[in-house]
Amino acid sequence: MKRKITLFIAMLITLFSGQNAFGSASNQAIGAIMGGGNFTNGSTTQMNCFQALNTIGIGMTRVNLYPQYYYADNAPTPERLDSMMLQSYQHGITPMILFEYYGSYEKNGQLLGNYDKWYSIGQAFADRFRPNGKWAQANGIQNWGVTIYTALNEPDVENLISKTDYHNALEGLADGVHSVDKSLKVNPGGFAKANSNSDYTLGGYGPAIADLYNSGKLDGIDLHTYYDIQYAPMKGTYKYSAQSNFDSVKRASGITADVNFYATEFNFKKRLITEEEAAKGFFTAIWDNLGVVKNDGKTPATQFAFPWSLFNSATTDTFYGLSSSPDSWVPVTRGKTLENVIEKTKGMSFVSLDPKKTGEYVLNGSRKKLWVWQNLDYWTNHPGTSYTINGLPNGTYKLEVIGWNGVRQTIAISGKTSYTINNLAVGETYMFLAYTK
Repeated sequence: MKRKITLFIAMLITLFSGQNAFGSASNQAIGAIMGGGNFTNGSTTQMNCFQALNTIGIGMTRVNLYPQYYYADNAPTPERLDSMMLQSYQHGITPMILFEYYGSYEKNGQLLGNYDKWYSIGQAFADRFRPNGKWAQANGIQNWGVTIYTALNEPDVENLISKTDYHNALEGLADGVHSVDKSLKVNPGGFAKANSNSDYTLGGYGPAIADLYNSGKLDGIDLHTYYDIQYAPMKGTYKYSAQSNFDSVKRASGITADVNFYATEFNFKKRLITEEEAAKGFFTAIWDNLGVVKNDGKTPATQFAFPWSLFNSATTDTFYGLSSSPDSWVPVTRGKTLENVIEKTKGMSFVSLDPKKTGEYVLNGSRKKLWVWQNLDYWTNHPGTSYTINGLPNGTYKLEVIGWNGVRQTIAISGKTSYTINNLAVGETYMFLAYTK
């Protein structure tokens, strides 16, 4: 009885947190499509990490598995994840899975494997962990499970996996997963070179799998975007944005399908700058990754966006760590910026996106309306020191001006449908949040 009560409570957490157990979608609340990682090899010793995700208010995580943890004795081993999956469910966190493999493993005799091997992996893991799959049925859990399966993280860094083997492995994984449920999503692991080297063919791996995208076997492109004050700047260019990289990769790789966008890693690197300066850039980065659009320039493409790294201490990982403690969530300034976005957008989802022209997004929900403006040169076609909000909802009584460091101004509103905010700074992102009665 105690176990049934625990599972029932976990189900309520999942429902009321706004998560979609059947997969991420960009019309969901912002917290539901953000996440963090990694939970590695099915470990059940990371309760503090689950607690951190709950504290921040985000709903997803990346579970990464190394070869010996997903395939042993010539067979897939999905049951290794059983205990960790139950922990994830009990904390209201939806996992996606990354099957790790790097080309350098071949030197140690660990081969990537062929189509048939990866078909068996995809089929076994999807059969066990999809919503209402075997694992869920065995645990009395309904409408919750893994809907996104990925493999082969950052192959473009080493560039040691043959393009043919890479293609065949991903096709096998996709066909295996889809043999269980065609609605499940399969993607390559994240790519690094678009951001780090402006290589929009992704080391040649993009064109090698373009046919899998164009046939619908692969759902989206996962780009790792690490903004850097020197090597991948925001100032004076839009080139290094997630949106620009996404568009450039599709063009250079021959991907004509209107695919989705995923981000399992992004951050504004704290290198040659202060933590506060990094947080200012990170604020823009959050919205850049959340607000990627499809080919028409307005339909949401982002399925999820995961900052890297929520679980690394800023003491040991000075570039990317978002917490000052290795054991619990004690956010540094960038972490507080993330918390602020999640808090202010609670219960809200996108209603319009225009990153490539005005640099603006509009969200609505929970008796609030939010305008986001990327007020940086080349990120908006009207950078400036003032912003006019049109379409204030009836009953608006308060307007907040929010920057990377929180609420900067609170304005009483009565009977107005528009309002102009002055004395803004060019070179940073703003949120304008209207509250209604």
